[in-house]
Parts: sequence; C-alpha cells; structure tokens
Amino acid sequence: MCSLTISRVDNGYLLTASDLEGEGPAEWVIEDGDDVAGLVNLTSGEALLWEVMDFFNFGGSKHDTGRIRVVVEDKYNDE
Repeated sequence: MCSLTISRVDNGYLLTASDLEGEGPAEWVIEDGDDVAGLVNLTSGEALLWEVMDFFNFGGSKHDTGRIRVVVEDKYNDE
C-alpha cells in the first residue's frame, strides 16, 4: 500500500510518498509557477493535480471511455 502526503511550502508543494519499492520514502517539490493573471498558484495547482492523478494511477488513458481531466479555463477566451 502506498500513501502520499502533500504540504504547502514557501515555493510550492512538498510531496512525500511512502516507501516505494523498498527504496524508502521519496520527496519532491512542485514549485509555484509564474504569476498567471494574479494567480501564482494556478500552474503549480494544476501540476499538483496531475501529479496526484499519476501517482495513484486514476487519470485513465486515451483508450478509456471516460477519464479525469484537469482544465484551466480562460474566462476571457471567446471560443
């Protein structure tokens, strides 16, 4: 069984995974990105969601009839 702990740190998010494949705990940081329309956490938040989906393998594949997506909407986009 695996677990993932997420902590907010000064420059982004610290992810700590339980003992993966006998190699001991793993840690990595998803850093905050550039300021996007006043939302500096937008890019790191999106990256965090993708990372969690990938870690637990519940994002699905392109062949699945349904899958979870992370979408950033631009409220000023006329499309």
